[in-house]
Formats: sequence, structure tokens, C-alpha cells
Amino acid sequence: MFDWRRAGSWCGLAGPVIFLVCWVVAITSTPGYKFGEQWVSDLGVGRGAAYFNAGAIIAGILTIPFAAILVMVLRSEPLLYIGGVTLAGAGVALIGVGVFTENAGQMHWNVSVTFFSLVLLSLVLLIFPFLKSAAMRPWVAPLTAIMVLIGCVLLAAFQAGALTETVTVAMVIVWSIFIAWRLRVYLCVTLPSTQNGQTT
Repeated sequence: MFDWRRAGSWCGLAGPVIFLVCWVVAITSTPGYKFGEQWVSDLGVGRGAAYFNAGAIIAGILTIPFAAILVMVLRSEPLLYIGGVTLAGAGVALIGVGVFTENAGQMHWNVSVTFFSLVLLSLVLLIFPFLKSAAMRPWVAPLTAIMVLIGCVLLAAFQAGALTETVTVAMVIVWSIFIAWRLRVYLCVTLPSTQNGQTT
């Protein structure tokens, strides 16, 4: 029987993994690309553009159902709902990054800034709900807070440059995989009791 909660958690795992694979393939397919010295989005207009843009679009699409499932499963407080909506919005912006490449000019800048802004906002909003959630304790909230802190330090030290963008993308990938994995573990433990008529 189809279970939408398990499907949503799989979306959360698949999205960042697919993007990571496409990112690596795009880098290896783009001669002369300097990792950490050039913008990540430069890959969207190079020889490996098809891989990078496809990865961004697919990951963005999968982020939306994952954000919805995250909210539906944890169901704790208003901050969680706002954070979930913000995370889904980041997914929409990521789709825009893949659709509107650097060749689109100002539109690409708009969707890129929107993506990173919404990601940062969603992380901040989710820290407290994760801290209270049995599904996410004890490591998810501290990891999220550390990522926000690192992001702020990078912005202060290097401003909004290519290195900051590259490190931020890598951290978001790690965070997304960890959150989705933790949600899957929680569902594996709680779903059997739900099927037996008990609440989780």
C-alpha cells in the first residue's frame, strides 16, 4: 500500500543526492572550471549545463513534497509550518535556478538570491521546532544552528562570493540528506504502531 510519508522522505533523500551527482558530473564536464573560485551557477551555462540545470530542477521539485511531509509528520507549532513553507519556497526558487540560467541575466540573479535567502530563513525557523521534536532530537537542531552560524561567518569573512556560495551549497546538501535520513528512521520506528491503530 502506498505510503505518502515514506514517499516524501524518499524525496528528501533523492533530491540532494541527485543534485550532488549532477553537480559533480557538470564540474567534470566543464574544462577549466575552478571549484570554489567560480560561481556554482557558472556550470549552468558551460559544457555540463544540461547536468547542472537538470539536477537543480529535479532537486527543487523533490524539495516541495519533502517539505510538506516534514510538516505533516512533525506537526509541532506555527514556526514549523512557516519553516516548511519557506523550505518549499526554496525548492521553487531552485527550480528557477535551473530554468533561468546566467544567460537570463537579472532573472537568474533574482531566483538565486531568493533561493539562498529562503534556505537561510528556513534553517533559522526550523531550529526551535527541531529542538522540541522527538523525531529530530538530539542532533538535528544543533546541526542546523551550526550551519546557520557557519553561513554567517562565511558572509562576514568572504562576503557573498563564489567560495561562500560553494560551501553553502555543500552544507545544504549535507543538511538535507541528514534531515531526510532522520525522518526516515523516525517513520520506520513509528509507522508499524500507526498501522496497528495507535497514534504516533
